[in-house]
Amino acid sequence: MRNKHFLLIVISGLLLLSCKEKDEKFSTPSEKEKSIIIAVRSDIDFFNPLHSNDINSGLINDLIFGALTYAEFDNINGELIYLPYLASKWEISNDNRHITFILNTKLKWSDGKKFTAEDVQYSFLLYTHPDVMSVRQDIEKYFLKQRNGQVDYKRSFQIINDSTIRFNFASKVDNPLFVTGLPILPKHLFDTIPFNKIFFSNINFKPIGIGPYVLENYVPRQQTVLRKNDSTKFDKIPFIEKIIFKVIPDYNSRINQLKNGEIHLMTDIRPDDARQLEEKYRNIKVEKISGRDYDYIGWNNIDIDSYHQKRMIAPHPLFGSKRVRQALTLAINRAELLESYFGRYATPAENPISPIFKIVEHTSFYQYEYDPARAKELLALEGWKDTDNDKILDKNVMPFKFKLSIASGKPHREFSATMIKNYLNKIGIDVEIETLEPAVFFSKMFERKLDAWIAGWTVPLDLDLTPFWSSDLDKNPFNVVGFRNFEIDQIFTELKRVKSPSDKKTLIQKFIQILQDEQPVTFLYWIDNIVGFNKKIKNIKLNPIGFTNRIWEWYITE
Repeated sequence: MRNKHFLLIVISGLLLLSCKEKDEKFSTPSEKEKSIIIAVRSDIDFFNPLHSNDINSGLINDLIFGALTYAEFDNINGELIYLPYLASKWEISNDNRHITFILNTKLKWSDGKKFTAEDVQYSFLLYTHPDVMSVRQDIEKYFLKQRNGQVDYKRSFQIINDSTIRFNFASKVDNPLFVTGLPILPKHLFDTIPFNKIFFSNINFKPIGIGPYVLENYVPRQQTVLRKNDSTKFDKIPFIEKIIFKVIPDYNSRINQLKNGEIHLMTDIRPDDARQLEEKYRNIKVEKISGRDYDYIGWNNIDIDSYHQKRMIAPHPLFGSKRVRQALTLAINRAELLESYFGRYATPAENPISPIFKIVEHTSFYQYEYDPARAKELLALEGWKDTDNDKILDKNVMPFKFKLSIASGKPHREFSATMIKNYLNKIGIDVEIETLEPAVFFSKMFERKLDAWIAGWTVPLDLDLTPFWSSDLDKNPFNVVGFRNFEIDQIFTELKRVKSPSDKKTLIQKFIQILQDEQPVTFLYWIDNIVGFNKKIKNIKLNPIGFTNRIWEWYITE
């Protein structure tokens, strides 16, 4: 594998040398029109935040639809900060059960209609109403309910006057600004459509918003063109006239178009390409966004047959023991794995709280450093020994053998799987790598039908990890490993109750320590999102929230 990897680097290097002459003549004619082209690998799903569920689609929608506040990530203090957007100011009650917004009603929708508190109220009615089937409907849990269980929108989203709205929560909310941070939609358009018809309406591709950009042109599966908003309607007027999101599904096509100037920016660059861009392409700048994406090895904690055939929770025959899971982590040289593929574009992961969040001191936790001898000791204590001298551990005649599943199209996971297979083989574990089509892989993963797999998560900005680690497997589908720990359930309950930052820190530390001991998954590494862009684009400030952070402040030099 190492030889193949090296060969790919050499071939790529030769290609770069052949392209260098083109780089010297770097030409970007679209800049004459003050436009930039951003490559995306897939088309937008909806121009409607009610139903849009794709990351890049969300970034595009955020440029069209404004929210009451604008969030940024403070890298120094490791926390979200909120700035005025459609609201000019706000006040949070002492008990965190109410937040009142004063709106900037000088703003107008891109069709010229006035922006009022009714737009805000109706937007949150749409997000929380079951007939709309919004992908963000889960926020309804924060608000006051009617007897039928639906949100009482008039009490929850209380209009004081045209420019003032108060959100009233059912109980204390840890971060009211996060809960109320969804994009606002125009009531005068959406209230003409029945709730259950919105998903199918053509309004999903004819957006009217209040944001720095408006939709100028959309060609399905090809491009989305945004034009800067009129200064009479919005107060954050971009310097860049147009942003073109060009759909380029193939990675090699994207990177080649970045090199030859056909596009100006792309994300998710592979480490080898990032190093080559830095060395060979003087007109391209490479930066990284650190922090919220990690890869892990999932060990199914529960027996697949018992869970699906009998609806019973029983320990997995291989991975049901925490000592076995500890041994597996100890047997994998994660530092070597990380360095071999990512270099400086990833950092070790020990738990699901990213180092960018300063709420805990990450170096204080026990680290499972590579120790295959200790791994074999732990496995022996669990009865796993090579009794038939075939170099594979066994227990009660059952060999320690399993499939490690990965989704196709992820080179770093293919590389990691091969390395992990070799590490585990050294301690007597037989691993077969299974590559599945992404749709099949994720279907099996969420149905808890895989034994072991490599996948990744993006940590939510509010650090609500309940969906990933809470014991109720029916209510928490993201707990794909079937991990159940009732002490962690109590911690999540307490986190919703406590107010003091020190109390919260103590609870999160306790949560991490339990995961460290139980090792329900093997945390691998935090992966940087590597971004490459034309150096003529100035004032780009990359942020963990998204690469389009404060895009209205970007400008182009001639």
